[in-house]
Amino acid sequence: MLEKELEGKIVVVDQVKDWKEAIRKVAEPLLKRGEIENSYVDAIFNKIEKMGNYIIIEPKIAMPHARPEDGVNKTCISLLKINEGVLFDGEDEKVYLMFMLAASDNSSHIDILKDLMNIIDDEDQIEKLILAKSIEETKKLLK
Repeated sequence: MLEKELEGKIVVVDQVKDWKEAIRKVAEPLLKRGEIENSYVDAIFNKIEKMGNYIIIEPKIAMPHARPEDGVNKTCISLLKINEGVLFDGEDEKVYLMFMLAASDNSSHIDILKDLMNIIDDEDQIEKLILAKSIEETKKLLK
């Protein structure tokens, strides 16, 4: 199911200037489709400013997210793969995989989250995803 949800929403880049650019890049496919508003991205930046790096959910993996009322039009997910990784302020380890999750209510994202957790819990799968260099390679690993 995750593979279907991510169709056309996977971005692979060699590098980003900083973590803010990474969040903007992972948001692009969702903004283009009208699934989220710019206010959602702003809310994530504001939350990081207030709460710190709450979006880093595992070593090497971040999941930028905010509240449904912050600008979500449709429950959705996107993936940014950063080949060289990006370092967040105050962190020692780079983030290579960034899954942006946006939920239109408090429960519609549960299935996506379950599928995502199956991938995140598999260290071998994560390493393979980090080593993938293209969208096609990344998509194959998500099947």
